[in-house]
Amino acid sequence: MGILGAMQTAVSGMQAQAYALDNISGNIANSQTIGFKRIDTSFQDLVPDLALSTRLTGGVSAISQTTNAVAGAFRMTGVPTNVAISGDGFFAVSKKSSDATGTVSFSSSPFFTRRGDFSVDVNNHLVNGAGQYLMGYAVDPISGAVKDGVVKTIQIPTTDLPPAATTAIKYEGNLPVTPTNEMQSNGSLTPSTAGSTIAANGESAFLDKTISGGSLTIYDTSGTAMNLQLRWAKTGAGQWDLYYMSDSAATGTQAKWTSLGPSATFNASGKLTSASPLSRSFTIDGKTSGSAIAINLSNLSQYGDTNGVFRQSNISQDGHSSASLTNMEISNQGRIYAKYSNGLQVPVADIAIAHFNGEEALKRGDGGAYEVSDQSGEPIYGLNGSSIMINGVEGSNADISQEFTRMIATQQAYSANAKVITTAQDMMREAVNVIR
Repeated sequence: MGILGAMQTAVSGMQAQAYALDNISGNIANSQTIGFKRIDTSFQDLVPDLALSTRLTGGVSAISQTTNAVAGAFRMTGVPTNVAISGDGFFAVSKKSSDATGTVSFSSSPFFTRRGDFSVDVNNHLVNGAGQYLMGYAVDPISGAVKDGVVKTIQIPTTDLPPAATTAIKYEGNLPVTPTNEMQSNGSLTPSTAGSTIAANGESAFLDKTISGGSLTIYDTSGTAMNLQLRWAKTGAGQWDLYYMSDSAATGTQAKWTSLGPSATFNASGKLTSASPLSRSFTIDGKTSGSAIAINLSNLSQYGDTNGVFRQSNISQDGHSSASLTNMEISNQGRIYAKYSNGLQVPVADIAIAHFNGEEALKRGDGGAYEVSDQSGEPIYGLNGSSIMINGVEGSNADISQEFTRMIATQQAYSANAKVITTAQDMMREAVNVIR
């Protein structure tokens, strides 16, 4: 190959090092870019096809080597809509566009990114700093089940949460074997029938012979709240009747407490043997709950209690008042919840996390967005062992100190190749001088 071949080999070396420097400069420039994945440079030798005895080392070429699978460090931001992926995977995102009439649309084919600095825009979409809109699966606000399995742009609802009437009460706890009233020798009540009442002027004796059963707020169809106060009366061995306050302002002979009838029976071991099916429509202080409310007493027990009182473990109901949207929240499983002024959290969507069999072969685009390529394969959706980290973002995986080290090595290699060309030039000059 000779002197000219040496010069060509050195030129290929300079070109390869210049290519590497180009990647290094991009890595350094993006060392603070959220979710950025550095590009390393890989070199491969170019060997000329010569006879065995005349083989030469040949030149070199440079190719890019992606690092999509190398995660950057997690950086806390304190912003609840900022998220990062712990493990493999990419957020599915869409890009917004508008036509001549100003109609806004989103790309139907998703892009993929690790950039998770999302925030809520004016239309309640979640968009990151590169203008990419988070995609996911819409879920049913009642059951929490995924609706249709179609990945689409996520939008937090802007309308008020409509009220829901109470239809069921979950009532759990322990009734004492010896209630406080019996310990005080106040006697006990006789068994009642559903709908029978206690007048206001008989309340004092009623309270002496019963124990508090707790209270909770229930709602009618318009979302109006009613305070349901309950009391238990032991009417025999293991026999209990349940009452509720129907008119807190009652006086004299007006009914103040109303019986729900015999409600629970226990055996000698304190196990519930029967619970009358309680399904009642309540009237409290002139307001009615409307349709009947089912009270589930199946988890009641009757064990000894040193204080002789009802010990509640859970008293809850399924109704609520109307409310306005106050905030949103993301769980570490990627479920997005809308938070309302009445304290409720309603599921909105599940963030779509995509995995690829050939993630290093994804087609790179601006803003840290990637597209599917023939070599990457189609996206496989699901967490698949990954999880979502909230209140922070994934930083760049480019380390400035490493990049500067590579830059120094690249510079020295470039200079060495340039020196080969200078040496070859000197040798050619000597050859020409011989002829002269």
